[in-house]
Amino acid sequence: MIEIIKRKFKRFEKIVVFLLAFILSSSSFVPSVYAAEDIDYVTANSSFRMPIPKAYNVVGSINNIGEYEDKRIFFKDPQDIFIDENDYIYVLDSGNSRVVVLDPDLKTVAVHYSPDDMDFNSPQGVFVDDNGDLYISDTGNSRIVHMSPQGELVEVFTNPESSLVGNAPFAPSKLIVSNTGYIYVVRGETIMAIDGNNEFRGLYGQTKIGYSLSETLVRIFGSEQQKTAMARRTASSYINVALGDDGMIYATSFDRDEGEVKKLNSIGNNIYRKYKTVGSGFTNPITNFIRKKVLKSTVAGSTFKFGEYFDDDGYYMEPVFRDIAVDNNGIVTIIEELNGKIYQYDQEGNMLAAFGGLGEKIGEFSRPSAIAVNSEGRIFVVDRLNNNIQYFDPTEFILTVHEATTAYEKGDYDLAYDRWSRVLELHENYELAHAGIAKAYYKQGRWKDSMVESKLANNRDLYTQAFEEYKYEVLRENFTLIIFLAVIILAAVFLFLKYSFKAAKKAYWSFMENHHKKMGIGQGILYCYNALFHPVDAMDGIHYYRDRINLKSSFIVMAIAYVVRVAYIYIVHYPLASIDVNNANVIFEGVKLFIIPITWILASFAVTSISDGESKIHEIAFATIIGLMPFIFVNTPLMFVSNLMSKNQQSWYGVFSAIVYVWMIIIFFLGMKLLNNYSFGKALRMCIITVFVMLVIWLVAGMVYVLSARVIKFVLEYITELKVNFL
Repeated sequence: MIEIIKRKFKRFEKIVVFLLAFILSSSSFVPSVYAAEDIDYVTANSSFRMPIPKAYNVVGSINNIGEYEDKRIFFKDPQDIFIDENDYIYVLDSGNSRVVVLDPDLKTVAVHYSPDDMDFNSPQGVFVDDNGDLYISDTGNSRIVHMSPQGELVEVFTNPESSLVGNAPFAPSKLIVSNTGYIYVVRGETIMAIDGNNEFRGLYGQTKIGYSLSETLVRIFGSEQQKTAMARRTASSYINVALGDDGMIYATSFDRDEGEVKKLNSIGNNIYRKYKTVGSGFTNPITNFIRKKVLKSTVAGSTFKFGEYFDDDGYYMEPVFRDIAVDNNGIVTIIEELNGKIYQYDQEGNMLAAFGGLGEKIGEFSRPSAIAVNSEGRIFVVDRLNNNIQYFDPTEFILTVHEATTAYEKGDYDLAYDRWSRVLELHENYELAHAGIAKAYYKQGRWKDSMVESKLANNRDLYTQAFEEYKYEVLRENFTLIIFLAVIILAAVFLFLKYSFKAAKKAYWSFMENHHKKMGIGQGILYCYNALFHPVDAMDGIHYYRDRINLKSSFIVMAIAYVVRVAYIYIVHYPLASIDVNNANVIFEGVKLFIIPITWILASFAVTSISDGESKIHEIAFATIIGLMPFIFVNTPLMFVSNLMSKNQQSWYGVFSAIVYVWMIIIFFLGMKLLNNYSFGKALRMCIITVFVMLVIWLVAGMVYVLSARVIKFVLEYITELKVNFL
């Protein structure tokens, strides 16, 4: 029996997955295909790229070591690159088992092979300390080789002896050496520290695994066999590391929860920009289902992400940041392997520019493996498949951006303001410039100006900081007047509620007592208003006097709700707005507002008609439209009150939104129960079935929409082709 249920569920799951994928893959849910133009840009979200002035120009490429030696002139499978404080370049030419050293003029000045009898075997990482000593991750030989600047052997580091190291083989890949002489080497989920005596000094920076409700339940209630079979969850693995001038370890990883790019402090905590808090709540099975089974698009919403989760053709991808470089000002540059893009971020994790891509022409890559930046800001990228190194010089635009972010980071707000103003002269829509000016205004105490710039930058956090200061300033300067106005407004609201409730109650009793008179339009609106606090009485009146209700009043209530929704979009305070005014579509907002009530009417009528229901469709419609009254009643004052609130009060603001939906659900449930004389249990079952039928209606409607759109597109393309060929 259990096996039959499992097979049925699997079959149902496949159908649902197919329908979801079919609809979502053909809707606006998937980002549009990006233009293949060679442009630099920043990403506002996963589906929109904002073009910016050219940030970097490709200058040239290094394809061989020149005339330094006769044998093996060309690079072969280069894996890593390092640039020291004197701008000397060290290329780990892994396929040739050597390290090539180039001077600042890109001329080969040295070639180092293994300093002992054991040749390098698939080396993957190179690091050079302040003394010019080289450290090579000799991966295939399970060792780290320390060489002098002349290429002579100094010492060899192997797997340190410690019970904490475990039985995993020692396969060092990427590494750095701190100023204290500790070697930090990537080791799967962690970064392992080794001291100068080859002693184990700890595992560093393990990413958080998070909390799993299902795993906890299995551990508490599961059998021993289930506990044994349960897969062990592991942390995300690290990919690469770099050492900043601030002594921090910068790293890339596969951590999709907190963020793939990290800045680790002395105790291994990530202090760089994060996606969210890991392990602070329960997993969402619906979100996880869609993410895993359909398009994995929940990770690519409008919230911040490093890099991009969709390629140039609009297909989903999970970025692999192969290497990371940090300049002496803390500017972070990373190279992504799957789309060949270079992404650059400031000291706080804000994107400065994105450029590059996959391809064969200059400025593009086949398989980028490493990246480095010299003291002048020139970027070097190793392409292991093309066996070359391309280098890019910064433009005036990106250099000005760097000056602005660095000035702000150092506390020189006047210079930051000046530099950001220059950036806006070069590109007026560069959001980060507006954010930088907003920060400068904030530091200068110009709260209102900071709010304006924060809004242009679409930065709600900055806006909130400035708004809180501006609000307190206005409150201090106009305290008496504000209190006076508040008293008047509260008194007016009290009187309005008092007399409007009185009128609504009068309309209700008038309808109930005049048994032979049809409900008037105004009376119907007041009847719906009275149902807010007396829903049971309202449903009884609709049920027993169904022939006298007036659906015209319901249409007016719907029109009022629509007006409230549109007004809400334009009046609600910016940091609490759910959508951007510039992106608002009043038709789509109407669809979002009415899709649930309308499909509830249809589904409820269908379900109750075959389940001993007594309700007619017109009374279901009238009772359902009453469910829009909480939306009108709460959101009308809330849109105005929100202008006194900021993002810091978002949780309180969200409570009112939750009240609206709970209120609507209660009205829908009471309508189902009282209009059909159902028991509580049966009404609950009918509501659940109705919701399921609503989902089916949405899926069918979505499929019809998609198929219709494709048929229309096909017909139009066919007509266009006929015109081209025969007219």
